[in-house]
Amino acid sequence: MNYGQRGRDLLLDLKRSDWLPPYNDEGVRATLQEISLHFGELSDQVDAANSAAARASGGDKGSGSIPMESRPAMILHDAAIRRNKRCLLAYHAYRMDKLRALRWETSAALPPHVRSLLSEAEVDFFTEYDRLVSRHCTAIDLDLNSDLTPPEEDLVQVRVVRSGLGRIATEHGGSVELDLGTMHYLPRGDVEHLIRQGALQQLDGEEHA
Repeated sequence: MNYGQRGRDLLLDLKRSDWLPPYNDEGVRATLQEISLHFGELSDQVDAANSAAARASGGDKGSGSIPMESRPAMILHDAAIRRNKRCLLAYHAYRMDKLRALRWETSAALPPHVRSLLSEAEVDFFTEYDRLVSRHCTAIDLDLNSDLTPPEEDLVQVRVVRSGLGRIATEHGGSVELDLGTMHYLPRGDVEHLIRQGALQQLDGEEHA
């Protein structure tokens, strides 16, 4: 048995990915199964060692110590269990950190190509995290999604790079039709979420249509 390999493979999946790899349900299950196998082996080793110690002490299980020849195998199985547990925790913690960051980048919109990478539990986590953030914003009467970086000016120049956005209302009481390919000079607060979603491209003020 290649001890701890299943958990290591999960972390290598993360390392090889540009953002997040598809949730490796098979790898997670295999790691849990490996933990269970090591736990069974460890339990058998402990029972055998206790029996050997009891025989050596005349039948009193409480008075003998675990034979030295049994300890290396027990330590090995225990280390494999702990290693796989750490790998599982690191795997899921890393993915949750990515999902929390995504929530702030997209303002609660979960892109379809991202959803396909997630497990059902991760989709539920993202939805619940969004609900908590939204509830907190309402409670303090402040939109924490706007201006994640301090703006240099209140108005930004943007180009529409995604079709089907329709018309949006501005904070000045007007409205703007966001047709594909058009450029606009708009209040940052009105379009910040669309910029983060990739629907609008922020320009540096020197580009022209």
